[in-house]
Amino acid sequence: MFTHGPATPVRLEVLLNVLEEYSSGLERNVIYEMLQPTSLSGSGSTETNNSQTTKYPKITDTISAALQLGLAAESSNGIKLNKDYDKKKSTKKNILMATDKMVLSKRNVEPYLALFYSYYLGLNTDVYECMGFNSEKWAYEFNNKVFNNQPQPNPFNSTKYTGLNRWFSYLGLGWYDSDENFQANPYERLLRSLSDIFVEKNILSGDDFMKKLAVVCPELDGGGLFIKANKYRNYKVAEKQCTLGLSHALVDLHEDGFINLECPVDSLGWNIGLAAPSQDESIEDDRITNIKYLRKE
Repeated sequence: MFTHGPATPVRLEVLLNVLEEYSSGLERNVIYEMLQPTSLSGSGSTETNNSQTTKYPKITDTISAALQLGLAAESSNGIKLNKDYDKKKSTKKNILMATDKMVLSKRNVEPYLALFYSYYLGLNTDVYECMGFNSEKWAYEFNNKVFNNQPQPNPFNSTKYTGLNRWFSYLGLGWYDSDENFQANPYERLLRSLSDIFVEKNILSGDDFMKKLAVVCPELDGGGLFIKANKYRNYKVAEKQCTLGLSHALVDLHEDGFINLECPVDSLGWNIGLAAPSQDESIEDDRITNIKYLRKE
């Protein structure tokens, strides 16, 4: 669970950039000295591997993130980029590809990031009443509602909540306003998933789109993780109500020309009415009949 510690997206990018320059691999001690020299850590370099976790917490957690995400591998030659790492793509793109697969789609590597995001997304406008919560309150509410306060292995707590906030914006799940409140809007997450949703054809009915979305992005509306996180509020897919965050993301992608929302009057499709009204007059109603992928990116 790398988000529990001081690993950040920037530190992970730096580590991967260094490893890209040393294709044969680097020993841990060398990485420690390169990224956090002994003169900065305040102690000598002869300590054991066990004590290095305490001595270099930022670096050890960052290495752990790279290994857990499958971006790097460790062998007798040291740590090096995984053979599947695509050097033709940017460092951030590689991280996002890994997190989409390993963090946002399942809970094996990081059990709480996607699940907490699903819970947060499901709050819709109720989130505005929670903006003043501190990290302890957020942890309590999450555990109470999602797990009914039943004990969990390595339970979610305020430290984990703080760690997740280092990643939400980077992963394209939303943004922070001027008061540092997180506004859930999975615009970028959805944008990079469109090619997987529209893999067979460029136009889908609203219902078919949402079914595909639930498979490709299970942390979003209708997905398995989303349903688990919002069971407490009796969430029902059949009601066809998009969350505030997803509604905004769909309208934004429409206005930016990545997709075309067909929302004729009297449609029976999924409702995006929680989003602010679009300036595009082609959106005549709050419900989606069809979505067309324009493949602009």
